[in-house]
Amino acid sequence: MSTFTFASIDVIPRVVQLVVGLLGLILSVKARSRGVSGLMVGAFVLMLVATAAGIVWRFVSVNVPSWASSGGLSVDEIQWIFMGVGIPLDAVALLSWLLVAIAVAKSGHPPRHPAGFAPGPGPVNYPTPPQPGYPPTQQPPN
Repeated sequence: MSTFTFASIDVIPRVVQLVVGLLGLILSVKARSRGVSGLMVGAFVLMLVATAAGIVWRFVSVNVPSWASSGGLSVDEIQWIFMGVGIPLDAVALLSWLLVAIAVAKSGHPPRHPAGFAPGPGPVNYPTPPQPGYPPTQQPPN
């Protein structure tokens, strides 16, 4: 089999991740009206960018033997290129997963209300039950 065939087989998990990321992005954008964080949308966008760039880089790196055989690049230079591409791709992927974790952690908390504006237990002027240890409040006659 050719190196292109091996590269095609190698990117299958990344293509699946790309499809899952695209579905996640679509669902998180649709769920924004129900309180899904913008962090989740941003995380899926970063994940899609990193995955697509990883797929492209895998097919570009198929030509490494020709880079070395042409005499243009040494093995050390090729290693520097791989490190220079791999570190940013991994950093973006890590950032996307970190944003997913933060968005999930924030979604488990109840919404915060400014002090004094929290929703009350019932309608206005509705008699509240007495607190333990205190007599019931007197209601004015109608």
